[in-house]
Amino acid sequence: MIFFFTCCDFYFQFGANVIIILGTNLLGIMSYFFYERQQRRAFLKTCQSLEVKLVLEEESQEQERLLLSVLPKHVAAEIRQDLGSMVTGQFKKIYMSRHENVSILFADIVGFTVISSICSAAELVKILNELFARFDKLSEKYHQLRIKILGDCYYCISGAPEERSDHAVLCVHMGLSMVEAIKSIREETKSGVDMRVGVHTGGVLAGVLGQRQWQFDVYSRDVDLANKMESGGLPGRVHISEKTLSFLNGEFEVCNGDGASREEAIRLANIRTYFIVKVLKPVSNHIFYYLNLFSNKVKVLSNGSNF
Repeated sequence: MIFFFTCCDFYFQFGANVIIILGTNLLGIMSYFFYERQQRRAFLKTCQSLEVKLVLEEESQEQERLLLSVLPKHVAAEIRQDLGSMVTGQFKKIYMSRHENVSILFADIVGFTVISSICSAAELVKILNELFARFDKLSEKYHQLRIKILGDCYYCISGAPEERSDHAVLCVHMGLSMVEAIKSIREETKSGVDMRVGVHTGGVLAGVLGQRQWQFDVYSRDVDLANKMESGGLPGRVHISEKTLSFLNGEFEVCNGDGASREEAIRLANIRTYFIVKVLKPVSNHIFYYLNLFSNKVKVLSNGSNF
């Protein structure tokens, strides 16, 4: 009898232990799957959030590229800061700034009509696109701010928004490089196409016009004179004003341009003009000088921060 009850207790205890173990394991398995599900859900939400963030960043970068394609960087930054602000008056803020001692370059393709008669519309657009792409690269190299492309006319400025003492020198190098760049087009089309470049130095009023379609441009009498320097020039030559010559520091050999005999506006303004004959000081040395000057300033500032 005692043996019977002992066996019953043993089996009862054994069964209870089995049930406890199975229940514990079942609870552990359920907890594991519940925790795994929660982790998976959190992971998916994180992935979705990152995906949305990446899409928004990509769209923001695309908007940035589009904005910078029509506006200079400094103007675009100012406009972005003001977007969404309250408008209290009838008109929105006008983005205009005055810049002195700026060199303005106008360049026009001479013989463009001949190319138009030789090439098809598609070929003509391709040639112009490749040529202006080269000009844009040159403008970066020579620190020019490209203002606009008007048909076959390309114009840019140097010395704004950041002031530079070498603005006129860089503008002349830009003009000479443009004359050199179009030689490949002349060889490709077997035509007499060439560049006529005019440069003048003075003050400009730079800003954005329009509310729905922004347009950045520069305005002043000196801008008009730079345009006349181009129209009063000759194919394959860089035509500069007396004011621009005063900023060249003897880095170029020049000859009399006699622009007044070809352009009435130059004659009325009583401006002496000159043609660039050759470069006396390579542009690489000039740029390296300013890079060294900048690096020296950085070293001075970094040394000063140690005190």
